[in-house]
Amino acid sequence: MKKKLPVLSKPTPASAQRELAVTPVARGAKPEFPTRKGMAKQVGLIGGALIATGGVASADMAKPAPPPPQAQKQMPPADKAPNAPAAELTEGSIDGQPLAKKAPAFKIYRDGGGIGPAEDMWNMEEVEAFINWTMAKEGKLNLKTNYAFEYEGQKLQLDAYDPDKNVGYEYVDKLDWDGREQFSKEVRGKLDKWMKAKKAAILFIEIKKNPDTATLKGKVLKFLQAVKKAPPAAGKLQ
Repeated sequence: MKKKLPVLSKPTPASAQRELAVTPVARGAKPEFPTRKGMAKQVGLIGGALIATGGVASADMAKPAPPPPQAQKQMPPADKAPNAPAAELTEGSIDGQPLAKKAPAFKIYRDGGGIGPAEDMWNMEEVEAFINWTMAKEGKLNLKTNYAFEYEGQKLQLDAYDPDKNVGYEYVDKLDWDGREQFSKEVRGKLDKWMKAKKAAILFIEIKKNPDTATLKGKVLKFLQAVKKAPPAAGKLQ
């Protein structure tokens, strides 16, 4: 025998139930909780911002930093004369180049032994470089090397000469046959004459044995002291 279920009364509509009343949402208003579309949009914006931030940071890192103010090229003062001699050249120079901080060195070495016995040898260019530096440094001279000197019909090829101060020198030793032939006794007499007349001061250095820095420097200093007491007239020889 089937049992009948109890019949309930007609249900009350939801609109009539106060506890289920819903506040109407205005058109265009945002919902109280994020929708799936809104969450996806926020995630996209955040990701794009991170990518953009990373791109800006990478661009900033790749861009070279500007040089510090002190590293920028400084313009010379406007009142400085463009043709004024450099300070280092007024302290002496060789062929227009400033002097090195230290004098160049030369060395004596043993060579030979093929036909005859070995003997002491040296490089004349290195010896002359030492004399050039010493004369330019101690005398504040602007020397020109291998200078073609000519005065009173006499032509000489000097090792170095300052044509503005009319001071120079010639060095000869056992390896310099041409120099010894050029500077004969007569020519050396003219050098003494020109120096006494304050026309030109030319030091003749002759080393018969091995050259050494102490001897060469001593000869140069003694010569420059004499030049200082009676300097030749500056400028072109008359």
